[in-house]
Amino acid sequence: MSDTTNESTPSTANFWQSFADRFGDSLQSLARVLTGGTQKPPRSLKSLLSGTPWGHPLHPAITDLPIGAWTVTVILDIIWLIAPASNGWAARGALVSSIIGLIAALGALITGLADWSDTYGAERTVGFYHGLLNTAAFLFYLISFILRLPSPMNESIAAAVLGFIGFVALLIAGYLGGDMVFVKGTNVNHTAWEAAGEDFEPVLPVSSVEEGHLYRVTVAGVPVVVLRRGEQYYAISATCSHAGGPLDEGSLDGDVVECPWHGSRFCVRDGRVLTGPATVPAPRYAVRVRNGQLELRRLGGH
Repeated sequence: MSDTTNESTPSTANFWQSFADRFGDSLQSLARVLTGGTQKPPRSLKSLLSGTPWGHPLHPAITDLPIGAWTVTVILDIIWLIAPASNGWAARGALVSSIIGLIAALGALITGLADWSDTYGAERTVGFYHGLLNTAAFLFYLISFILRLPSPMNESIAAAVLGFIGFVALLIAGYLGGDMVFVKGTNVNHTAWEAAGEDFEPVLPVSSVEEGHLYRVTVAGVPVVVLRRGEQYYAISATCSHAGGPLDEGSLDGDVVECPWHGSRFCVRDGRVLTGPATVPAPRYAVRVRNGQLELRRLGGH
């Protein structure tokens, strides 16, 4: 029996990857423009959409609103379909909840675009389909809402069915969103598990620390960035809390360091986030000079 070799054909996974790649670059560039990612610091719109002023990503908080509203819509539609003649109140309630979901979904869309504009690789691909399915859900509910307005029997049934389809798309999109966060670590705090030693550790000779330069050192196995201003020394985690970018490789403007990956800006004096997409402050380190050595110890909390 002779061996035969079949010509390789693109797998389904490769097809979807290629599809996302073809549209991802252009869409991501547009998303950066729409969400303020291309503006110069302080990039107020980008920070607002990322949730920087509140110290928490804004997108996951807003997504609860359309999910909750459209879940109520599904329940009310089922109640109405069981007995249309006597459950007219359920149809009216479904109309209201669908409106609430549509309005809230617009906020989820723009904040989701802001977050997705900073992704790359596999997480960008998953995020692309997450957004595509959420957009489909929005369109299904929008058409469903339009059909509910006249409220004749046949159009109301069609509206309910479209809502059910939209809800399925919403659930699948939610699964992909969970995959991005819990599997791929998108938009989680990248400093959350950094170790903290109990004692001060020597890291540099004071004589080698020049004014206005960023120095990368290691404390308890954690990378830390050090800055000298006059006779004062400041130190924060060298890892950007947004996506893990190396702050020591970023640009320095006064006491502010900008992450080279996505442009988050941190005050080196106290670790505050000044510009998103980061939302969590950089962990701070106590600094002391002893025997000609600069010594550091992580402070509790952020």
